[in-house]
Amino acid sequence: MKELGFYDVKQGDVFDFGSVTLTEKDIMDFAKEYDPMPFHIDMEAALKSPFKGLIASGVHLFHHFYKTHWVPLFKHSVYAGKGITDWMLHRPVYANRTSFCKVEVKEWDPKPERGYGVIVWHFRFKDENDQLLQHLDLIVFHKI
Repeated sequence: MKELGFYDVKQGDVFDFGSVTLTEKDIMDFAKEYDPMPFHIDMEAALKSPFKGLIASGVHLFHHFYKTHWVPLFKHSVYAGKGITDWMLHRPVYANRTSFCKVEVKEWDPKPERGYGVIVWHFRFKDENDQLLQHLDLIVFHKI
């Protein structure tokens, strides 16, 4: 995977990060470490929950695609992270269902006098029926 920097992308570019199918074990292992809510770590509790099944932690999809796809492409160019905004969980992510991730360069703002540029990365996660599961904006200062 070729590393990319600030000037390798432009506003409107879209990256297709592919898909992931989180298993029950994936969901439980992640949640035990980062979000130990009963409907993430206990099948019986999950079945009795309003979700009627085991669901992934809200941060699980972002964490997966950020770590496995975004970081390898852009980590060398990151000056600093500014924040995450507009994070919305539209639908639960159930075990053994495939989720897809696309990331768009929503805003691209060079600040050469400061030695960095600001990119707002818009993450979208959809299911196999093209229904929106989640979205968020990641704001990053990239070295230029």
